[in-house]
Amino acid sequence: MSEHPGVRIGEEYPVLEVSAARPHVLFRPPDRSARRDEIDSPGLWDSAMFEIVSDRMPTCWVTALNNGRLTLAPQEWQRPGFWEDFFDHLPDAVAEYDRLKAQIIAEA
Repeated sequence: MSEHPGVRIGEEYPVLEVSAARPHVLFRPPDRSARRDEIDSPGLWDSAMFEIVSDRMPTCWVTALNNGRLTLAPQEWQRPGFWEDFFDHLPDAVAEYDRLKAQIIAEA
């Protein structure tokens, strides 16, 4: 597939989260297909689809090990139920996502 609304070949994406469980490593880039008036819908994508162009890691990332899955992401995003709350458009979760996404992008 040469194009998808969420990711496009040849574009650079900041990685908001890394999730690893044998044998897969997944990256969560921001959803660039969302319009300004829409809430971002960042999905997890196989890391094999991407080429690493920077080895800098966001200062807000912490590691967590949960049910055999290693995650690198902001601690606030690693609480149980965060992503469910975000995708349910709960205002506190959306605000937390927007704040930390902006920080990660600023550090990229």
